[in-house]
Amino acid sequence: MILFLIGVGFLAEKLFKNISLEDEKILSTLSEIGVFIFNYATGEILSSKIWKDMPDNFQVERENTNFLDYIHKDDRNRIKNALADIDGGRVSEFHEIFRVQNRNGSYKWVHSFGRTVNCTEDEKPLLFIGLDFDISDLKETEEKLRISIEQEKKKAEELETIRQIVSQIGSSLDMEETVNTTLKEIRRIIPYQTGSIQLLQGDYLSIIGAEGFENNKDICKLQFKYPVSDSLSTKALQDKKPIRSDDISQDFPSFTHPHFTKIIYSWMGIPLISHGEVIGLLALDGYEKNQFSCHHMELAEIIADHISIALENAMLHEKAYKMAMEDALTGIGNRHRFKMEGRLLFETAIRSETTISIAMLDIDHFKVVNDRFGHDKGDLVLKEIARICSREIRLIDLVARYGGEEFVLVLPGTGAPEAFTAVDRLRRIIEKSSHPEIQQTVTISGGIYSGVPVQNEKISKFLANADIALYKAKNSGRNKVCTFSE
Repeated sequence: MILFLIGVGFLAEKLFKNISLEDEKILSTLSEIGVFIFNYATGEILSSKIWKDMPDNFQVERENTNFLDYIHKDDRNRIKNALADIDGGRVSEFHEIFRVQNRNGSYKWVHSFGRTVNCTEDEKPLLFIGLDFDISDLKETEEKLRISIEQEKKKAEELETIRQIVSQIGSSLDMEETVNTTLKEIRRIIPYQTGSIQLLQGDYLSIIGAEGFENNKDICKLQFKYPVSDSLSTKALQDKKPIRSDDISQDFPSFTHPHFTKIIYSWMGIPLISHGEVIGLLALDGYEKNQFSCHHMELAEIIADHISIALENAMLHEKAYKMAMEDALTGIGNRHRFKMEGRLLFETAIRSETTISIAMLDIDHFKVVNDRFGHDKGDLVLKEIARICSREIRLIDLVARYGGEEFVLVLPGTGAPEAFTAVDRLRRIIEKSSHPEIQQTVTISGGIYSGVPVQNEKISKFLANADIALYKAKNSGRNKVCTFSE
């Protein structure tokens, strides 16, 4: 390349001194193959063909920087400085890639090589020769390749994100945790403001999880009638296909906006389908129009399949848990739940060295109720007693049906006086409650044992002592509460 430029330089120097018609043809040919020449001594310039398709007012003059105005603004200073170094004799070679403006206002990419082939004693250029190459096609190919690589990289990142999301969604069998994790993780690939997961329960869509609202718990109290004509949710569920609205006010004017949220403009609903049956809906909201794309829908659809599986697993687990831990008749905890959760509360009291109370309750003369009114009526009495106990105890307390007409209470952080007050209050409420199915008063007796459990002590000791106190109450006239005394 350097030898070629030197050879062209000698030829150009000779031609510029005495130009003939044939010489014009040679110079034209040189220009066509991309050669450019600056003769600093005479001011003569040969432009390469690259500079031919320029705006009408374009000029290539070394003493005039007009041509710099047609170099892309992002490249202009770099080229200006590089040429200044050539003009000042600080460097002898020019090697740059830049963009120049076409006549139609577009830009072409130029790869330019240049070299000073003749200079003064102080190394200022006398003759500068170079080659320009139009590399626009190459740059276009590079850009397409770059975009393709970025798209593939983004796709790979999305797939990895989806894999992580799916892993997180399926990591728990707890319904609440599954729902909350799902909504938080989806934000990693879909830019929504508020979202919810809704379960189809009979004639209603019930929100079981929400994200992004001022009070997510309030949103989880909402239910929507199903089906509803002209409802996008209904259409998504009935068609079993995702739906996107770029302007919900136009597509569904009756859309419900919770009063404590901003106005929702964009909406996306993805049906949750398990074994071919719709079980719910993933609903995502945006505060701007046209917020969701077709690609967002595709991603949501992929995630929805895994959400459906995770929800179904959580529901099955919840159902199995209820069957294992809840009393089928009364709906409160059963003996197994008492053994599991009561033991955990007891172990917590040991670690924290705090008081815990165990109370045993027994319905007075319950055998008489069954014998006189029948077991069906007796079951109603059991249900009512269980309902009252559940309503009156604290959230941290545990109530369970221990067996037959016996109930057990675990009261963490509660000493004997407080436990007696709580259980006796419960006794009085039950005594005053009505039982129209038998039209008579029902009473209970209770026994309490309280203490600060120590290491290696068992809950069975507390339970046995509470049972002793219970029989003390029953043997002393019933309808009373007694505490254990050594």
